Amino acid sequence: MPKETSAEDQQESEASLGVFGEWASPQLSDARLLRRIQQILDATTDAILFLDRDYNMTFLNRRAKELLAPGGDVVGKNLFDSFPGIVYENSPYVETYRKSMEDGVAGEFEAYYPEPLNLWLRVQSYPADDGIIVFFRDVTEERRAERELQEKREEAERQRMEIETVYRTAPIGLALFDTKDFRYLRLNDRQAEFFGIPPEQIVGRTLTEMAPIEGLRELFEQVLQGTPVQNHLLEGSLITRPEEHRYWTVSYFPVFAADGSLQAITAASLEITQQKKAEEALIRSEKLAVVGRLASSIAHEINNPLESVTNLIYLAQNSNDVAEVRRYLETAEMELRRASAITSQTLRFHRQSTSRTRQTYEGLMDSVLEIFRARIVNSLVSIQERSRAHVAVECFDGEIRQVLSNLVGNALDAMPRGGRLLLRSRDGTDWTTGRRGLSITVADTGSGMSATTLASAFEPFFTTKGMSGTGLGLWISQEIMARHQGRLTVRSSQDARRHGSVFRIFLPLDHAPRL
Repeated sequence: MPKETSAEDQQESEASLGVFGEWASPQLSDARLLRRIQQILDATTDAILFLDRDYNMTFLNRRAKELLAPGGDVVGKNLFDSFPGIVYENSPYVETYRKSMEDGVAGEFEAYYPEPLNLWLRVQSYPADDGIIVFFRDVTEERRAERELQEKREEAERQRMEIETVYRTAPIGLALFDTKDFRYLRLNDRQAEFFGIPPEQIVGRTLTEMAPIEGLRELFEQVLQGTPVQNHLLEGSLITRPEEHRYWTVSYFPVFAADGSLQAITAASLEITQQKKAEEALIRSEKLAVVGRLASSIAHEINNPLESVTNLIYLAQNSNDVAEVRRYLETAEMELRRASAITSQTLRFHRQSTSRTRQTYEGLMDSVLEIFRARIVNSLVSIQERSRAHVAVECFDGEIRQVLSNLVGNALDAMPRGGRLLLRSRDGTDWTTGRRGLSITVADTGSGMSATTLASAFEPFFTTKGMSGTGLGLWISQEIMARHQGRLTVRSSQDARRHGSVFRIFLPLDHAPRL
């Protein structure tokens, strides 16, 4: 027996007929079945809206009420009157609804609903017998995620373009090589300028083909083992300019993939050819300056014995005593030998060695002191020398004498009113490397250096001597010691009780390579 329908259920059923059409046929008039349909429609995540022929909203499910009528009931109200006109201006809404309503054509669009909704909705409209059914789906989060993703893509592209611009226009040469034959995979304009040809004519060619420099391939093979090369001085010629000897500071690094495998080798190269030429010119200039500073001392040293010889010859010419004449001539000969010795020491001092020679402390320092002998006496400077060195070192003796000459000259400059010049030597150890060698100390009792002066002492062109100084002596001295793999250090004090400067050089016993 079918269950009897109450008057209330019958009324609700009849009210629903206008919404569901054939769904509310006599066979499905049970109000509970209609409520179940209502529950199903309310459970869906899409908003469902029914519009009659006059675009009045006759049914909204739960989600539609949340989206479209959060502030109150809109059932029975006209859709276009319920929202501000801006919702429908310049939008596909009205036309899509019209086609569904009048032409029976289903439609779909997606658009942004401004205030008061602030939502992106995907809208589908379907024709019905007495109106249209409209489905709304909230896609705001999807569109926001897409917009954020697009912004990230645009930002990534912007950064990529910036990096690419920096890479192409960087003032240093940049290149990427494969790990098999060390072929150019890419390079920037500055790297191509080294060769004087466009980058596209270099890509695909091997490193050694373009730069046949001894030891270069070994550096790349070192990187293959995972050991970077940093700030390495490279010199040689390129295939496009074989007649030019050039210099670079280079750094090579391995490029690893996400799985840890070696993918490529990146290279950064800065050409310093002009800088090296400038340094060489400065060194030559300083050597000339050293010669100039010593010229007066040498002239004075030679002039004294020559004056003595002149006087002795005059006395010999005006003497009738043979024994006295012989004594005058013997003394003159001694003075000439002294002048000859000074000349020999001077030539030895400035002779540039092309190969290493084994030298002792005495062999290096004696010739320097001989050059400065007259200046030391005239400056009222006393020499306190103590040598405890027993080792001989291999070095380019002309360069080391230049260093010692600079240190002794600076010490004398620091004591214009007299003082003590302390010279010490001993067998020493460079504790930073553990290497054995010869340690020489040149100290003075001058006024000393301030902390500011001490900090800049080895900088090129820094001088406290005004126009009489070049500011290159200590800088070049340090460069010479570096080429000998030695060290030049200084400490100084301006304390009233104990003032002066102490320079110490260390020369290793083993061979000093020409760098």
